[in-house]
This record gives sequence, C-alpha cells and structure tokens, in this order.
Amino acid sequence: MFPNIHALDVSYDTSAFEVAADLDANGQLTPRCAQQVCEHIDRDGFAIVQNFLSNEECAAGMEVVQAALVDRDREHSAFASQTDIHYRRRDFCPLPTTKPVLRTFSLLARRAERVLTEYCSSLWAVLEMSTLTSYAGSSHQYLHRDPADVLCVFAALDDVSQEQGGTILAPETHPYIGFHREHGGKGDLFMRLFQLQCNMRIMRYNLRKVINLWKSRKPMISSEEFYDRVFSKRIDEHQPNLYYFLIKSPNPVFNIYKFGPRTLIRLVQFGKEAAAAYRLIQTCPKKGTIIIYRSDILHAGPDNRSNKPRYFLNINIARDFIHPEAWKNGYSPHSSLLSTPMTLGDLINYPAVSGDT
Repeated sequence: MFPNIHALDVSYDTSAFEVAADLDANGQLTPRCAQQVCEHIDRDGFAIVQNFLSNEECAAGMEVVQAALVDRDREHSAFASQTDIHYRRRDFCPLPTTKPVLRTFSLLARRAERVLTEYCSSLWAVLEMSTLTSYAGSSHQYLHRDPADVLCVFAALDDVSQEQGGTILAPETHPYIGFHREHGGKGDLFMRLFQLQCNMRIMRYNLRKVINLWKSRKPMISSEEFYDRVFSKRIDEHQPNLYYFLIKSPNPVFNIYKFGPRTLIRLVQFGKEAAAAYRLIQTCPKKGTIIIYRSDILHAGPDNRSNKPRYFLNINIARDFIHPEAWKNGYSPHSSLLSTPMTLGDLINYPAVSGDT
C-alpha cells in the first residue's frame, strides 16, 4: 500500500539479538537465560526474547488492550504524535491500575524479574503501563532517545509484519561509559551525525507519504488532515512536519537549527564514516515476543503500512530514583498510577500485596 523506507537501509534480520525464553519451575526466566538477555542489553542496548508469553497470555493481554480502546474516557499519551492521535492513526493510552491490567503486567514483571532487577531496584517506580496501537496511515517517528535511566519493555500480542512496522532500533547507540572512545574517539560525533542523517530521510519519507495518501485517498485522508500533518502546530516531538522543522521549539529532536555551520562541515568530513558506523534493525516480533531496551538507545516507531492494526503492551520502569516533579518528563502515567504510585517490587508481588486473587 505504501512505499517502504528503503533509504534508511533498515535490516529485518534480528537473529543476532534474539534469545529464546527458557522458564524454570516457577515460570520465570532461568538464570542462564536471564544472563543471555542481560548480555545483549549491555552490549547492544536491547534484547528480543521470543516465546515469552503463551497464546493464552497474549489473549488476556489483548482483552486489556481492547477494553482500553473502547473506553471513551480513556487517557492518551502526551508524548506520542498528537496529530496521529487526533486523526486516529495511533492510539497510545496509559492504562489504569485495574485488576486485569495489574495481573497482566505483574505476570510480565515476575517472569522477567531476573532481568529487570539487574537494572532496576525493586524500590524504584513503575513510570507507565500503556498500550501502543498503530493504524494504517500513521507517521514514521524520528529516530530519538527517551529520557535516560529507564528500562522499557514492549510485548507483542500478535504477529507483527514488516508492513505493520515493528520498533526500529540502532544497536550499540546507548551512551555507555566510554562510548565516545569508539571509532577513533569520534563515537559521540558519529552517533549525532548518524541520527541527523536518518532523520533527514525520515522527514522526506513522511512528507512524500502524506502527499501520496492525499492523492490516492487510500486510506482516506482529508485536506484538513493533510495540512495538519504537513504544518501541524500540535505538540509533536516525533511527528515530522515542516512547521516544527523551521522553529527551534517545541521539537528538540530534529529542526533546522541543528544544521549549523560546524555540523554541516562535520557532515561533509565524516558523513560516510558515520553512516557506516551504526546500523538500523526493524523488529518484526512474533506473537508472545518481548523487546527489552534501554530508554537512551536510538530508536523509532515506524509507520503502519498495512490495513491491520499493530498492538503492543508497554511498561517503563525507572533505573534510578526519579523526583516526583520529573516523573512526567517523557512518560504519561495514568492518573490512577499517579495517585497511587507503584514500585517494581509492588508489581512483582501483585496480587499477594493487594490480596487480589
């Protein structure tokens, strides 16, 4: 239906980053399996764990998603593309701390406990539990980093095809200690140039796609939506459009001000080396797969080029103490989670802590 973003040279081969889930008698990842997952997170910035959830567990998770999507009073994420949400191209919803939601995420947390507690203290906050749904015609996000010191988990509740757009990740772009020493001491520079190069192509791709949608009407796109997506004034930190490209704020991810004389010189000098230094992979996870990644790795949510919605469950857990006033910096906790905060330990021990059976 839509053109692929070949210009980004995205690979769909994720075999080097995959670990098959191996569960012990308590239904948790075995120590050896958890160690393999952690090795990938440390080295690559993320890991893909296959067969983590059963078909029955995915079905229960899908019930949580569908219950949220039919709720007219559902809350919406403040950090997804507000234009996509407005036109029903995406539905990113923080989930309330109801029993079905907590049962679903507690299962996930307990099963991955040996991995999660390697990075996150049981006393640190659960920042957000959400469902991330993408529909036909959604936009491709800019390549970006989320706020640091957070561990993120995506769970695929159904098979995700290339056209549906699984998460794009750039291996080894998490800023580990000493990363600047890579590539002859140009690690930090190459990462910044690589991100700029990718985002230039993503902006062109999105604009071309919106024009093609508007002309073909497949899916239907109104003139109002076309104008809004090209010149959107909604808060869209990751939604490429011309208006936010030409002003410095509120889109800090990619704008014309990033192309100062010094940066342009560096692009000429080192552009080819930077492009070769890193790579992009797009996950196409099978049903029951989870993706665990560091929030500060370069990543993006691709567009959905199919007629089939893409469903993910998502949880974000703090890797350090976070001041309450900074909690919503990059994340959208549901009001019920804000009013009654939970730690990772609370979630792992649910329902024993609450008495819910």
